[in-house]
Amino acid sequence: MTTCAVALAAVWPEPAVLVEVDCAGGDLGGWFWVPDSPGVASLATACRTGRVDLAAHVTSLPCGVDAVVAAAGGHPATVAVGLLGEADPALWAKERPVIADVGRLDPGAPSWAIVASADVLLVCSRGDEASLLRLADADLPAATARVVLVGGSRYRHGEITARTGLPVAAAVPWDVHAAQVICGRRPARRGWTRRGLPAAARALAGDLAASSTDGTRRRG
Repeated sequence: MTTCAVALAAVWPEPAVLVEVDCAGGDLGGWFWVPDSPGVASLATACRTGRVDLAAHVTSLPCGVDAVVAAAGGHPATVAVGLLGEADPALWAKERPVIADVGRLDPGAPSWAIVASADVLLVCSRGDEASLLRLADADLPAATARVVLVGGSRYRHGEITARTGLPVAAAVPWDVHAAQVICGRRPARRGWTRRGLPAAARALAGDLAASSTDGTRRRG
């Protein structure tokens, strides 16, 4: 869920960058009317030279997040993500904490290469029975995958872990106001990160940052 990824980047304890690596195409360019170049495609091309300045591929969004934007179309996005996945993550994920928005992880998608290099894979899911069944059936890396529960659930976190085999990292509210800010439909006024989804994301970000064991941090 791109809204959760943006919220996490907005409240990370130190300046982070959000990278759109969704093979279905990026959302941020359309939400904020910003070009996708520079972006993921230019970053992937730079990685092939072996010399990367991440800042050269970043766009600063009105909501206060620095992002590497992907093309909206599925084909160009898939090509760019594939090239980026072939590169050494240390080339582009060493300067700042990186939050990679991988979107939906379909079998065989090039974004799996990004997931493989991530410290933690956060999987956003609703808490209803059908969503939890799909989560239980998903082939996810047990060592790094964690559930971010969206909108609450009738089940306790321990029950969700028992059903899915995955620990629950956090629960975040279904926050229409924050989503509208993140999608560019409402201005990002001062203090918008103090409550709701951003506040829950801040607690999660603090936990993740504290658990990091090295200087290169990637969150899927």
